[in-house]
Amino acid sequence: MGRKLKPTYPRMLVELADTTLLPPRRGQVVMLAARGMSAKEIARDLGISPDTVSWHLDEAKDQFHASSRVDLISQGWMAGLFRARMLTWALMVFAMAPALRSRPSSISSSRPPVTASRIGRTQISSQFA
Repeated sequence: MGRKLKPTYPRMLVELADTTLLPPRRGQVVMLAARGMSAKEIARDLGISPDTVSWHLDEAKDQFHASSRVDLISQGWMAGLFRARMLTWALMVFAMAPALRSRPSSISSSRPPVTASRIGRTQISSQFA
């Protein structure tokens, strides 16, 4: 029997929105981790050891009070550390376009406009009498 391969998922293009929250190298490591890269892949990409990548991620976890790598990325999104690249936003807009076209228009309605009115006790009691 051969080894089973891990499933691969498309990686989201993420970049740092606020570069002042982290030192430059730690920011690079966290950004690549948010893109879904493993510690070995990050180390190979940046030319550092996997232990250094783990150290940077642990320091970032302490800074954001995160308990795991997933929690770190989630806290980073909530803190405004990351932003998606414009290509991702454009794809989301194009994906929503069919839904926007299928909405009925409220202007073509033949019903009279709804007006707000205050109903008192006398009006209500006369309806139920």
